[in-house]
Amino acid sequence: MKLRHKISLLAGAVLLLVLLTCAGVLLLYARKTILALAEDQARDKQSALSASFSSMVRYYAVPEDSDAARESLIRYCFTRFADQEGVLMRGGETLCSSVAVDPSLYALPDREDSRTAVYRGSVDGRQLLIVASLEWVQTDTLYVGLVRDITEVYDAMARLTRLFLGVCAAGVALGMGLLFLAVKKSTAPLSRLTAATGEIAAGAYDKRVTISGRDEVGDLGQSFNRMAEAVENRIADLTEQNERQRLFIGGVSHEFKTPLAAVGLHGDLLQNAKLSEAEREDSLQHIRRAGAYMTSMTQSLMELLLLDQEIETEKTDPAALLSIVSEAAYDGLAARGVTLVTACQAASPLPLNPTLMTSLLLNLVENAARSYDAEDENKTVTLRACGRCFEVTDRGRGIPAEAQDHIFEPFYRVDKSRSRKQGGSGLGLALVKAIADAHGASLSLDSAPGRGTTFRVQF
Repeated sequence: MKLRHKISLLAGAVLLLVLLTCAGVLLLYARKTILALAEDQARDKQSALSASFSSMVRYYAVPEDSDAARESLIRYCFTRFADQEGVLMRGGETLCSSVAVDPSLYALPDREDSRTAVYRGSVDGRQLLIVASLEWVQTDTLYVGLVRDITEVYDAMARLTRLFLGVCAAGVALGMGLLFLAVKKSTAPLSRLTAATGEIAAGAYDKRVTISGRDEVGDLGQSFNRMAEAVENRIADLTEQNERQRLFIGGVSHEFKTPLAAVGLHGDLLQNAKLSEAEREDSLQHIRRAGAYMTSMTQSLMELLLLDQEIETEKTDPAALLSIVSEAAYDGLAARGVTLVTACQAASPLPLNPTLMTSLLLNLVENAARSYDAEDENKTVTLRACGRCFEVTDRGRGIPAEAQDHIFEPFYRVDKSRSRKQGGSGLGLALVKAIADAHGASLSLDSAPGRGTTFRVQF
């Protein structure tokens, strides 16, 4: 059962209980008031009848009258004031009565204090109200009673009770309908929260609910939105962390290709070729530099891609950096038949991380070398440092305009088949962008198909 149905039923039960309680109290009060009013009216009528009757009898009674004369007087005086409700009795004898019951059986006054006796109840299937008192005329003790049929009063109260119950039933039905609509409207935000929860569970972490009102449901909506935002941020953090881990693995694989190729080449030379001592030392030196570079690169990539820490920089001479890059890229460029030309016009050292910047420039140089086809002639890559800027220029095939907005995205390849054939992983330029951002440098390119490309890193 849904919450709005439970609340509606509970509220309906409470409403029914309240209405029945109120109706019961009102009915009891009305019954008591009506019966008290009927009793007061009967008392007043009986008291007036008794007083008028006794006064007239005492006025006309003569002690010398015979019993027959006194009885006739008594009857006459009573009939002057009594109606069909009046009863006059003497001892067990009824002198005047229009009712079929003996009222003295139900309301017999006390002879000692002459208090008025009252009886209200059922007699022979009728609801009667009997009021009686005793009067003394000479030697006679007279029972003066009033017998009123109040069955109609009880019937009216029964009709009033049924009316109250009908009004209560209609009120409960109307109230429950209105309550259901009100509860449905009040719980509508909860339904939206439920739907939003389902969407978030399905992966729509940007889902939010509209806050309406400042009640508990509104507070719940605000808490839900804060929770959803925290979940979204956490998912984003985990996604970013996963992407960094993936980028790290791909980056390590990508960056290790050049030094590993150098290690393999010089290892083959040392194993298979007859080299002079100087040549052997040179090959070993290449292997040591490649190993040191891989160690340094692994640590730098770990800090940059996984730990997300600020990089450590030092004042570095651009000319020395270009020399390191030229030496590191020489073997790979020579295998492709590409010539690297360096030019340094920088005036002063730059604050940078030498290892990461070496990786950046090596990636740009290797990317420029891959822009040439095997049959191209005069394949040249220019590496230039001027002022606070590094530039890498080629005269290769260039980059289409529609690809330039995506060129720095991880694993993006302009020509997937060509990149795969040439060994490209789609991570080189993404790492270039990450390293440039880590240095606070801007990275831009100027390229056109058939005219080549220039990458520019501006500090």
